Amino acid sequence: MVVRYIMVVVIAAITMLGYQVGFDYHIPGILIAVTIAFIFNLVSSFLYTNFNYPRWWPYAGIFLDMIIITFIVHFTGGVESVFLILYLLQIVGTNVHFSRLAGPLNLIFGATLFIAMIALEQKGILPHYSSNIVPYGLYQNLKFIFLASLTLVVFMGISAYRSGYVVHSLQTVEEKFFKLNEELIRTNKAMSENNRRLRELDQMKTEFISVASHQMRTPLSAIKWIIKMIMDGDLGPLSQEQKDLLAKGYQSNERMIALINDLLNVSRIEEGRFQYRMMRMSIEDVIDKVLEEMRSDIRSKHIKLRYGRPSTPLSKVSIDPQKIHLVLQNLIDNSLKYTPSGGRVEIGLNQKNDELIFSIKDNGVGIPSSQRDKIFSKFFRADNVVRMQTEGSGLGLFIVKNIIEAHQGRVWFESKEGLGCTFCFSLPFEKHLAKVPTVQKFEQFIQKI
Repeated sequence: MVVRYIMVVVIAAITMLGYQVGFDYHIPGILIAVTIAFIFNLVSSFLYTNFNYPRWWPYAGIFLDMIIITFIVHFTGGVESVFLILYLLQIVGTNVHFSRLAGPLNLIFGATLFIAMIALEQKGILPHYSSNIVPYGLYQNLKFIFLASLTLVVFMGISAYRSGYVVHSLQTVEEKFFKLNEELIRTNKAMSENNRRLRELDQMKTEFISVASHQMRTPLSAIKWIIKMIMDGDLGPLSQEQKDLLAKGYQSNERMIALINDLLNVSRIEEGRFQYRMMRMSIEDVIDKVLEEMRSDIRSKHIKLRYGRPSTPLSKVSIDPQKIHLVLQNLIDNSLKYTPSGGRVEIGLNQKNDELIFSIKDNGVGIPSSQRDKIFSKFFRADNVVRMQTEGSGLGLFIVKNIIEAHQGRVWFESKEGLGCTFCFSLPFEKHLAKVPTVQKFEQFIQKI
């Protein structure tokens, strides 16, 4: 309906302009034709707004349009009219907006009206309104009439076919897109359901690890203290061979407890229960404590460890000392495990801009370049360290990364396989660091009191 309003305005404007420049149009007849189209549009709008008009009403509109076009052509010169192109536009519009049958029917109807009009003008039954631009009497020239009629009808047919073909092709593409969209919707629903199930399985796995770890840690702790009591001679003297066997059992039990602790830490991280108790302190104190605890491991592997302690004390940072202790323990332990006996480990600590930078460098086995992007993943261990060191959970660096990021710091590394690694992390000096849960803040408040 909007298109019909536009065409009414355009035709009226062009007609008046042509009349002003010398075309002898029959203005009253043209105004009557466009008024009929305008009134039909108003009635259609009223019916569409207030009633459910019959299905044949739009089809009546396209045939009425063809009649109105014929009247406009008649009143602007008949076969000489500049408005002959309106027939082609009407055919194309019919094919686009209506069924495939409507286009050919409108073609036949329009061609019949045009041929009947020019035949009646040629016979003198209908008056001919000459445009006074082309030679007078052209409308009576049978050769011209035949050629003009044939040309218009042929192009009307071509327009009907081409526009119908294009519309049909677009409809076919639209149907394919619609089917593809439905398939994508079904696939998306299936993937959403699969993701939901995976999340449930992951949650069940996390809960199982948490429960199993808790259940295993209690008997392992009991075994630890029993072995310790026996080794200390609380149950009687032991031979050297017995002490050696108990020491091996004790070390294996310690490794099991460390693994259980790692599993519990990962479980707490994933469930958001890895709580932090932040305090402002010097990280150097934590480093000294970790190095003291690991002194025997350093000596047993004959590692040359160099700690580049800053010449002046660094600013204090806001950290959870237990969590940072765990970070340092993991990083130093990795350097010791994967550096051959007699190797070098260098620890650095400095202040750069608003950050504290910790680094640990070794000349160990390094990390393969193809596996660097997985190094902070859960349960991942590089191929070269698996071959040389069968023990290990692959959880240490995952825990390190989560702890440092919870402190709003960064962790990164540089490595070349066979030449060693350098792991670094940074901690900001600003006070607005890790967000401490309300429960922890309350606990800290009670501790201060």
